[in-house]
Amino acid sequence: MRRIYLDNAATAFPKAPGTAEAIYEHIRSNVVNLYRTESAESESVFSSVFGLREMIASLYGYAHPECVVFTLNATEAINMAIKGLIRPGASVITTSNEHNAVMRPLSQLGCSIIKVPSDTKGRSQWDGFEPEKADAMVINAAGNVSGAIEDISKAAEEARRLSIPLLIDASQASPYVDIDMSALNAAAVCFPGHKGFLGPEGTGGAIFRRDIAESIEPLITGGTGTESDMEAVPHTLPERLSGGTENIPGLVGLSTSLRYVIDNLGDIRRHSLAMTERLIDGLKGIDGITMHGPDADEPRTPIVSVSAEKDIAWLASRLLERSGIETRVGLHCSPSSHRSLGTFPTGTLRFSPGPFTTSDEIDETIRTLKEAMDE
Repeated sequence: MRRIYLDNAATAFPKAPGTAEAIYEHIRSNVVNLYRTESAESESVFSSVFGLREMIASLYGYAHPECVVFTLNATEAINMAIKGLIRPGASVITTSNEHNAVMRPLSQLGCSIIKVPSDTKGRSQWDGFEPEKADAMVINAAGNVSGAIEDISKAAEEARRLSIPLLIDASQASPYVDIDMSALNAAAVCFPGHKGFLGPEGTGGAIFRRDIAESIEPLITGGTGTESDMEAVPHTLPERLSGGTENIPGLVGLSTSLRYVIDNLGDIRRHSLAMTERLIDGLKGIDGITMHGPDADEPRTPIVSVSAEKDIAWLASRLLERSGIETRVGLHCSPSSHRSLGTFPTGTLRFSPGPFTTSDEIDETIRTLKEAMDE
């Protein structure tokens, strides 16, 4: 049975062309511990990793690639940003559509949460939202359940009005939403490498505004291979925020995959959203299925969530057993989103097409789901 993969919001598959080969070649011939090993390979590996920093900085509209810090995933990057910038008990603005990667660190810090209200399609309602004060703002740039795109310009406007730092979770937004860090005056943008950037799992990071990168408390400290005469945290960037050996094979793979994404960005956006629209149109013709999120002609990312008159976990199993269709079912680590959409506590059956999803795969998904609903 062929594999029809519709869970790109969890992690992308297939990965970008050349990614696996780049990782293999690095492990086979080019392994080196940057800033430590005296090796002929150091220069090429450094160029690959720093080139990746330059691509990310350019993508997010910021002129300081040294402010890009790599982590294992977006969750670690978000924890670094939140726990480095936000004090325990602080008052923090979020939306009603945040992921637990944001909500759990804030809960851990005992923060007081001020939520921007949401409509039943997952769209934040900024009109009339004017809190008198807050200490920080953490915003999900696109919902991982609804696919709704956040008005980050409005969020930035509110952050400026309140003179508070703005942290952006770009986990589902990139590369489908343009985020200009300089224009937004964002304190940080956190991103995964393995989702929209089509890279390997175990990669992600954050880009910090330079003054933040120079002052934030590092989440992890340790050896960097630089300023080794000191036991204090290094002053130089990115080493100041990058203790220990990085996931160099993963970053080499991410460098290859992100180059592919940047070179094909327009096509990736058009195709993924075309497959999403085709999926939405097909879902509308299935009795007993309810879609949650923006319509196909509204601003959105390639994520579609549905509830059904039948058990959604049973439907997910049926899709997999009959046609090899891989989806995700449940709360998707975002209970707040489901409360907004009215799908808590059951959750939704989520489909997330990607750049390599085909029309035939979408049509097979619609056919199989309809057959399951008709049983």
